[in-house]
Amino acid sequence: MARALEGVLSLSDGRRLGWAQYGDPAGRPVLAFHGLPGSRRQRHPDESIAVEMRARMLHLERPGFGISDPAPGRTLSGWARDVAEACGLLGVEAIRIAGVSGGGPYALACAAALGHRVERVALISGVGPPEAMRSGGYSPFVRLGFALASHGAWTMRPFAAAAGAMARRLPERYFELLGAGLNASDRRVFARPDVRAMFKEDMSEAFARSGAAMAEELALAASPWNFQLAAIRAPLCAWHGTEDRIVPVRAADAIAARVPGAELRIAAGEGHFLVFERWREILGWLVR
Repeated sequence: MARALEGVLSLSDGRRLGWAQYGDPAGRPVLAFHGLPGSRRQRHPDESIAVEMRARMLHLERPGFGISDPAPGRTLSGWARDVAEACGLLGVEAIRIAGVSGGGPYALACAAALGHRVERVALISGVGPPEAMRSGGYSPFVRLGFALASHGAWTMRPFAAAAGAMARRLPERYFELLGAGLNASDRRVFARPDVRAMFKEDMSEAFARSGAAMAEELALAASPWNFQLAAIRAPLCAWHGTEDRIVPVRAADAIAARVPGAELRIAAGEGHFLVFERWREILGWLVR
């Protein structure tokens, strides 16, 4: 895997924001919002797809993950302010976003807050509004996590700390436990050496500080969102697998029902990690 151009951006409030760039440095900018947990290193392992599509992939690391400083009291829509400032520092005018899994709510928050600056939004296996996460054919363990997280980040700190310690010290065991709850399609994807190597690198960065950011983000996702989906005007397309056992497909249904003109692409038999199978299609939609 190629080494990225990466570093930190100094925000106006004194915080540092980690970022990495892949693909074509002269191409159309696409902001990538990682899942939960995640870091600037979470990406499709085949960089040639972005190069072929002439996409300048900019992976922004949310507060508390990797080398990004925490932001006490942050909100979902507060991320939009960070993104607007980061885009100014990176020379990005028009914004196109790929939000994966737990990065979905942050992509939606940016689309709602930044108005005409956001040209397109792709949601891939994206977490939906809290009410859409309360039921559905997905992991009871994840569903319980969202139920507990709605009461505050403190409920998830012990779990997040344990997950972080295992991901750093015993990554193969961490992946083994994660894979046990996946469907057959996801297990095949997750067994790929290139995908596994990327996630190993990503998890070491995601938990470089602690598990606190993971607990904080679970609480934000599980509590009432502080923006309106109906305010989004940018073209939005959501990809979701019918056999996703981490985020229920009804999450995509709920988002599509509230965002004017949203397009929904349901992948029969596919799971949570469909981004690795459909990245060419997704990125092609984003940059066209």
